[in-house]
Amino acid sequence: MADNSIFSFHSTVLFVDDVEVSKKFYTEVMGEEIELDLGINVGFKSALAIWDGNYGRNVIFGTADAGDGGFSSKRMLELYYETEDMDQTFDKPHDAGVEFVHEVTAQPWCQLTVRFLDPDGHMIEVGERMDVCVKRLAASGMSADEIAASTTMPPEIVKHMLGTDEQ
Repeated sequence: MADNSIFSFHSTVLFVDDVEVSKKFYTEVMGEEIELDLGINVGFKSALAIWDGNYGRNVIFGTADAGDGGFSSKRMLELYYETEDMDQTFDKPHDAGVEFVHEVTAQPWCQLTVRFLDPDGHMIEVGERMDVCVKRLAASGMSADEIAASTTMPPEIVKHMLGTDEQ
């Protein structure tokens, strides 16, 4: 039988132009806590890490040249965070002057989300937790079955989130 535990996920690394600017953004705007700061790379307690982009390109490609052979992931990588309070979530990056991809909007499955860019152009999405979404929809008068249909979530999960499932 094959051992499938050879690998275990450890972290996501973003290559950034200015470690200090990104460190400030991720601690002050996104609420990340630093676990280890080595100057050219910083690890956060959440398993997110940032590396100096020139250093990273040199280590990986043997050159600090920003023309890294097309290996840029900035627009096709999204860091996803969740929140209970979308108003406060919008205010914090707005007050920090970040560039928004879009303001708070309802996704096709009814979850409210906002997307913006970090100082290096990496996309960040903050969405309301789905249990918060379900409760918001219920407070607007929707039934559990209507919520299930609108969010594409199974009815039993919606009922559990609403505390109306049978024990």
